[in-house]
Amino acid sequence: MRLDLHHRHQRVELLVQQRRHVGVMALCWWISGGSAADPPGKRGQAHLLAGAVQRGTIHQDAVALAEALESRGAYFAAGAREDAVVLSLGCMAADAAPLLERLREMVQSPRLAPREVQREQQLTLQALAQQREDPLQCAMTDLRRLLYGHGGYGHAPLGVTAEVAALTPSQLHQAHQDWGSSAMVIAAAGRLDQSATVHLTALAEALTPSHGSSAVARSPALPGSAAMAFHPQDTEQVVLALGAATCGLDHQDQAVLRLLHYHLGIGMSARLPQVIRETHGLAYEVGVLFPVRRQSAPFIAYLSTSAARAARALELLLAEWRRLLEQPLQPEDLRLAHTKLQGQELAALQTSGQVAERLALLRGYGMAADAAERQLARLAQRDGGDCQRVARHWLSQPRLAVAGPQALAAPLERVWSQATGAT
Repeated sequence: MRLDLHHRHQRVELLVQQRRHVGVMALCWWISGGSAADPPGKRGQAHLLAGAVQRGTIHQDAVALAEALESRGAYFAAGAREDAVVLSLGCMAADAAPLLERLREMVQSPRLAPREVQREQQLTLQALAQQREDPLQCAMTDLRRLLYGHGGYGHAPLGVTAEVAALTPSQLHQAHQDWGSSAMVIAAAGRLDQSATVHLTALAEALTPSHGSSAVARSPALPGSAAMAFHPQDTEQVVLALGAATCGLDHQDQAVLRLLHYHLGIGMSARLPQVIRETHGLAYEVGVLFPVRRQSAPFIAYLSTSAARAARALELLLAEWRRLLEQPLQPEDLRLAHTKLQGQELAALQTSGQVAERLALLRGYGMAADAAERQLARLAQRDGGDCQRVARHWLSQPRLAVAGPQALAAPLERVWSQATGAT
């Protein structure tokens, strides 16, 4: 990806790509850390802080700050991911300078007023309560614990209810001080005139590192020995989530795993939708998740089905997982997966916001701005045998999480035991 400006000042990296055919500017601000750096007993801290910085600065209260953004029709969002806190801004190019100043104040001097922190806290607790009613979220939560245990990736960015409820404004102030020693990437894309680029450069240079202590890095995974978890729910819907912890974004196997991801679960032509949903009619929903992580990304195949069909659906899900380990991908399957991946890469860079987010993500993970293009080129040289070797290395010891009626616990455990004992 060609850059029009690439500037590094101490711990802050600035990247700009001009897109002069559009009249907007999009910016993505990446602050290393994220929920994986939440201290023990404070799971959800990064997410709560990301929400709270939107609720006023030392110069403007929450209402005035919201008016400053909304009166210009700007889009703004902030949230924690596993490896970073990410702030996103979209606005008309002519409004860039004043809105960049508001964004700087949010990052450097948020108000974190007790009343506003409490409001954000209540929203987070409501979201966590809603997730506890969702079978898919329950299964994913249990699968995280199986794969990562008490490590930094063992909880979702929203956190854990009791720990979120106990967080205080003073703790958020202390967590905000850690941003002063965090690596940052500021990526902008769109129509940026000289004034805007000068403002961005000055912004990066003004973010001098503090002398505060940085957050202590946590291991992403500290799993236990359990290989299956069952979450009882009084519902006729059953969710099965089968997954394994793999590698980080910069690992040489990551691109091949992404190819397997597209082969197995992306689009109606993918293997799981074809076999489990179209051929056997066993799933309401079926798919594969392979999110980006600095380390140990989860590779997850999941489906939702009825209680009556759960055992058969699990048998087929496990059979398709084993198929990745036991059979090389056929050339036609490999070509289809590669074509879908290429198409997705093109579709993911259509807007200025997508371009800015991609730049921030790649540089935030320490990769070159054109890393995605290079990976696609190298994938063209990989064959079905390469895919099988990568699958065997990373996917040979999956974990299973189930959410559904208690009566299914024993039958599904038998299916799991028989399948894993045979591999």
